[in-house]
Formats: sequence, C-alpha cells, structure tokens
Amino acid sequence: MPFHPALLDRLECAVRRYGAGTPTDRAELASAISPLGVGLDPDYAEFVERFGGCYVGIPVYGLRNSDLLEHVSVVDLTLRFRRDGWPGTDRGLVVSFDLAGNPLVLTPGGPVTSYDHDAGRACELAQGFATLLDQHAED
Repeated sequence: MPFHPALLDRLECAVRRYGAGTPTDRAELASAISPLGVGLDPDYAEFVERFGGCYVGIPVYGLRNSDLLEHVSVVDLTLRFRRDGWPGTDRGLVVSFDLAGNPLVLTPGGPVTSYDHDAGRACELAQGFATLLDQHAED
C-alpha cells in the first residue's frame, strides 16, 4: 500500500467529513486518461479507486467527484488547462488546482508540479502524489 497508515487515516477522516466521490476502478481510469498521452500514476489510481474525486485538504479530481467539487472529470480538467495553454499540462494530468487557479499537474512516476501564473514560472510542489496528499491532508 503506497499510503502510510497515518496518511490513510487522515484521508479517511477527511472523506467522512466532506464526502467521497464515486470510486473508479484502475482499468476504467487508465482507459479514460489514455487519450491524454500520460501514464497512470499508481498512487493516484489507488486514491481514485478508494475515494473517487473528493476534497481531502485539497480537491482531488477523478472521473466522478463528490458534490463538494466541480462536476468535471480529471480528463476534462486536464483538457481545459491544455486548451488554455498552461505550461506543463501537456506532460501530465491536472488533478487539482490551487486557490489562485494554478493547475496541479501529476507527472506519472514523477513530481507534482504547478505553473504560477502570477510569478510566470513552474515549480515542483511534491515529489509524488502521496507526498502532495501528506502535505495537505487535514489532521
């Protein structure tokens, strides 16, 4: 299991508080994101298999999200940022965005990045998806 027990406890607590989306199995998720030209990150796949898209300290988009999140799939969210020309979105999956509207891009097997439109530069937010969750999941 990629999520250490303490993180999983925090995620489950957040899901009880804010609500889960509809879980999606790995095969359906892989098929849905395949046209985007990115691989499926195993930690992200496990999250969506367990919780669907939901809020856990940060919004995490899946194929079917909780009522707390905008009803847009991770595929459509990624395509929206790509159409709008956001740097770095062509190499990954936009799984979330910050309060300023900057995309949080998951690169399979690699870091989670963002492009800060105010500063005009890319930055690495976390070494991987589980680390990003660990940084933001509520206690």
